[in-house]
Amino acid sequence: MSLISQMNFQNPWWVSKDKIFEDEHVKRALSSNPRFIMQPLNESLLIIGPRQVGKTTFMKTTIMSLLEKEEPTKIFFFSCDSLKDKEELISLVSQYRSFINPERGFIFLDEITFVKDWNVGLLHLFNAGYFKNSIVYVSGSSSASLLRETLPGRPIKKVVYYPLNFRVFFSTFFTRIKASTVKLFNVKGVYEASLKLLPYLSELNRALLAYVRKGGFLATNYASGDPIFLYEVYKDAVLSDLAKLGKDEVLFKEVLGKIVESYGSRISENTISKETSIGSHNTVASYLDLAEKLFLLRIFRKIEGGKVNIKSFKKVYFIDPFIFRVIKRYTKGEDITDNDIPHVIEGIVGEHLAREYEGVGYTFFKGGKEVDFIVDDVGVEVKFGKGDFRDLRMQKGYILTLDDLGIEGEKAKIPISIFLYLISSEKVFY
Repeated sequence: MSLISQMNFQNPWWVSKDKIFEDEHVKRALSSNPRFIMQPLNESLLIIGPRQVGKTTFMKTTIMSLLEKEEPTKIFFFSCDSLKDKEELISLVSQYRSFINPERGFIFLDEITFVKDWNVGLLHLFNAGYFKNSIVYVSGSSSASLLRETLPGRPIKKVVYYPLNFRVFFSTFFTRIKASTVKLFNVKGVYEASLKLLPYLSELNRALLAYVRKGGFLATNYASGDPIFLYEVYKDAVLSDLAKLGKDEVLFKEVLGKIVESYGSRISENTISKETSIGSHNTVASYLDLAEKLFLLRIFRKIEGGKVNIKSFKKVYFIDPFIFRVIKRYTKGEDITDNDIPHVIEGIVGEHLAREYEGVGYTFFKGGKEVDFIVDDVGVEVKFGKGDFRDLRMQKGYILTLDDLGIEGEKAKIPISIFLYLISSEKVFY
């Protein structure tokens, strides 16, 4: 009996709209108002990103779109968590291509990192021609291992599926504004575009506070009321990855706890090791690196003279505000407070800059004056309340506040919500 036949009872090779629609996440994405459906991309993808962000839902809604114009036998979806090793992966795909659809097709391999030596198996399938003339989508939950994989020379593009940025969030759940993305380096252009968005400032600020609570995950935004009831789902997903990677949860929790305590402030591996039971700065560094690879947090390093100082203190923020809420509850037993909000918004600004530009860091000068974020020669200072042009200790850049708007030379005061909307793209995949 073939491997496909053996597994038909739980994961058949054929797909239909009814079967895909049985998935609760797909049903919610297709039925909710507003609907958020990404258009299929006409290229092979290796999809990485945080847990629970919607990678499987994207695959299945893509299949729904394909079924409008393709025969079901042309589309192959398989959740690989029932496969043991690369041999079973190779056997599965080779049987599909040999006996069911040897021609052009669409192949979706979900949760591929459950398979031992999955990358070796995938390379073999490319080299042996089983993916010839086909679009291949591959995703996995263990993003740490997917992040390392490049599949050199193979026709597959690696993309990161992040939680929605503020522009896409606002366009989806509030109002779509006709305003193009503006380059950060054009301070006057950003200021002039901001003037045109002033009529939307109240709604943008209301959306920003909702974004602080719900983040950019689809599940948290489709949830009725406060989505913190999804805490266990997100926490357990992260701890599952941690266990599969053989890491110590106690050390992991201590490191993340110190990040929460010092949120928005400069911190070092030495500081964390001395203020916890860990003792070793190298161990702290390894857990920070792991958390970054699992798409929990992003590390910003000091920029000096246009170069990164890897030995200096770092600033660390979670990549999404809902992740901050989950990790704070996990490590401290508490939810977000009003005192946290300015620091969380600072982290949101940093994350949006880092998604759109390379080499984002921070800097500080003698006397302790810090610039929250720096991109080349542009500084960004985040002030949750009122701001002054003197708050930015650089010649060019932005002072971000709740509602101030003005320009003085190469410095502009811009409302945070307007700034986030204008500098962000419409992208979900980066």
